[in-house]
Amino acid sequence: MQDQILSMKLKQRIEKLQGQEQSYWVDELYSYDALTNPTYRTELEKCFNLDPLGPLPPRAPGQ
Repeated sequence: MQDQILSMKLKQRIEKLQGQEQSYWVDELYSYDALTNPTYRTELEKCFNLDPLGPLPPRAPGQ
């Protein structure tokens, strides 16, 4: 149950991403937290109007 609640740290990261260029939050989709915490991933998708069933955004060049 503990992992179902977003930590304050993750909430702050989402707030920081608001208003940033797309590359910032696209990179966040590949972060360890987004890949291992489904609740955080869902929140990112919701905040940035992403289709959870759609493909992942393309990786940035050089990654």
